Amino acid sequence: MDDWEARLAALDGRLRDWNRRFEVELERVCRERKLRGWFRKPRPEELQSAAEEARRRAGTEILVELATFLDGLCDLYPKSSPQDRAKIRARVGAAEGVFDLFWGYVEQGPERIRGPQDGPQLARGLVAVVIDDMRAELGLVNGVIGRLLVAAAAAGIDWKPNLAEAAKVANPGAGGGGTCMREHLEGFERSDYFRREVDAKLREAARKSVVNSAGG
Repeated sequence: MDDWEARLAALDGRLRDWNRRFEVELERVCRERKLRGWFRKPRPEELQSAAEEARRRAGTEILVELATFLDGLCDLYPKSSPQDRAKIRARVGAAEGVFDLFWGYVEQGPERIRGPQDGPQLARGLVAVVIDDMRAELGLVNGVIGRLLVAAAAAGIDWKPNLAEAAKVANPGAGGGGTCMREHLEGFERSDYFRREVDAKLREAARKSVVNSAGG
């Protein structure tokens, strides 16, 4: 991944073109399915289905390429110097074509954690959140972190060391959303959101993981 900057720039240009094709195809699919009109409010599942069809028509090969590139970048990030980590965060945020699709990659992180062998996927998912650097809305950030931890607990993975390691390589200053990513991760387990939305799910996921392990 020594050439990550050049690869990011090349992908960004191609994804800008892809995004334009996607928007054209999405409009076409919505017209074909009569999803838009004065008295027609499409359901979320209809919009999701239309978007999936538009992505298929625009071509999904580059999306697979993007995911592979971002996997490698997330693996590289913790091994990099603080200066290079700051550069990665900045370059990804400035690459409009890539960044338009980056949060979709972040959101997929919890789904990739399925078993005790997926500790690297948990680390990668948390690093993706770190690279986003609070540019997404706080509710979305908390939601993904919570789902990553619950998925890890369900898979029998100790999430605490991974969360601590992600905090160590997070931005210690104000991120894209004006909030300190490192401080947010360090305090996540003590937050009101964790207490309200995550703690009970974690305990239930851990209990089921123990039961499943015993049954296996």
